[in-house]
Amino acid sequence: MKKWYIKLFLTGIALFLLGCGHTAYLGMHGSSIRLSPEIHESMEKDVQCLECHDLDSTEGPVNPHPDFTGCIKCHND
Repeated sequence: MKKWYIKLFLTGIALFLLGCGHTAYLGMHGSSIRLSPEIHESMEKDVQCLECHDLDSTEGPVNPHPDFTGCIKCHND
């Protein structure tokens, strides 16, 4: 029975570390919005986010999820 708990615990730790959800708890997720709220308050579409946070753009920090287009869904508080 103890082995089952250990496996479950290790699986949970692995999912926590490999997923990007833990970065929100550590304060690393969406840091540009917290640091520059005035720039981001007019953003209403994902295309606007990706204009600056794109691999080819030099305006803003690189998007850590370049294929993901749900910026507003996750970062619109």
